[in-house]
Amino acid sequence: MKSSIIRIVVIASALFTLAACQSAPGENEESARVEISYNPNILRPFPDDPNVSIRHSGPIDVEWYDEELEKAHRAFVAGGQRAENKPEILLEAERHLRRALSQPVRFGVSGNRLWIEPRGAEVNYHQVVQAFAGTGLFRTVQVSHLRYQ
Repeated sequence: MKSSIIRIVVIASALFTLAACQSAPGENEESARVEISYNPNILRPFPDDPNVSIRHSGPIDVEWYDEELEKAHRAFVAGGQRAENKPEILLEAERHLRRALSQPVRFGVSGNRLWIEPRGAEVNYHQVVQAFAGTGLFRTVQVSHLRYQ
């Protein structure tokens, strides 16, 4: 009897603590405003190279589906800004990519080419390209001569 009363008190205090920790309405509205449009089409590998082996290390060429995201990527890299100054839309895309890959990424631009480089000791580019293609963030993803579109 006594242990059930203690359990009820502990559960009630835990629920009270959780309710108190929630943010007030309007407090996080800024992060809720970021909207990314996702590609409704599933990207498929280019039919000429279904099982190509990739000897590659470095960036992966991408074409963003969302134009605002593409502009943010270009502006961020062209401005030579630091990671802590990333625009919110690019941070949201990076979170999405990190969830898909479980590893950090770096954004870059070379001429008219946008790229993302997975960072880590062991990078399986087949898996990375498949993960990128499955996110819905891109129109095309290309590494070496393996292209998803």
